[in-house]
Amino acid sequence: MEDLKPVKSGKVKVDDVNLYYELYGQGDPLVLVAGTGISLAPWRVSQVPEFAKHYQVLIYDHRGLGRSDKPDMHYTTRLFAKDCVGLMDALGIKRAHMMGHSMGARVCQWIALDYPDKVRSLVLSGPGSGKYSEALEDYPRGVPLDAALEMIEKGYEKYQSDHWGPGFMFSDSFVKEHPDIVKKYQELIVDEVPPLKSYLRHVVARQCHETTHLIHKIKAPTLVIVGSKDIHEGGTGSHVESAKVLAEKMPNAELVLIEGGRHGYLREMPDKGHPPILDFLKRH
Repeated sequence: MEDLKPVKSGKVKVDDVNLYYELYGQGDPLVLVAGTGISLAPWRVSQVPEFAKHYQVLIYDHRGLGRSDKPDMHYTTRLFAKDCVGLMDALGIKRAHMMGHSMGARVCQWIALDYPDKVRSLVLSGPGSGKYSEALEDYPRGVPLDAALEMIEKGYEKYQSDHWGPGFMFSDSFVKEHPDIVKKYQELIVDEVPPLKSYLRHVVARQCHETTHLIHKIKAPTLVIVGSKDIHEGGTGSHVESAKVLAEKMPNAELVLIEGGRHGYLREMPDKGHPPILDFLKRH
């Protein structure tokens, strides 16, 4: 998987930013949209080698990350959606399967709402739509208190590394049995860690995302997929509960729970996560 080279890569000017991208494989386009403050690097480990066997896979760095520009300005998930579509246009991709994980799934919702003709199908992985339930008393619209405390107490890089450890991303058993894989992801994240201010702008963009009142308008065929143990409350509530709301409110959605998976199920158990995604994509 380390030897897989992109067919094409580089930077493209999209509106006010230069976005870095990599293209792999051949066939119908599949765009992978990353989560909060995460560069394209983790996609390269498992998803690109598998999906590029079947599709032309596009991965890229959001503004504020990796090798893309990092303007000091207010970021929103809707702006990230506009960036993604601008990148597709620049690369001549008229329509694609769109797959987003975590915040990337929020970005994909805006793409489906604002640019429906761009979307062939949607895969929303470990997703949320904002304040999905009135029972959520605390839904912070800025940097969540727990995250701020952890960053201050541990330091930024330690916070980033620990985020990709047991509990939230990976199961305890996986961390014990595959410390090498966990270490690989932690090193990838720390190597590509964005400037603190850019990361915080990403966190605020995620926390301020709200499409719960709009998702019923998304007509694209959609797979909502989430690890069955992705229930850590964090700043956005339980991803299992938010995924259920998405699948219920979207007219053409189906829900798949990956047994035993946490938020990082795509990294921990691609053997379980990939088959339902590929099956869905092939049907659409």
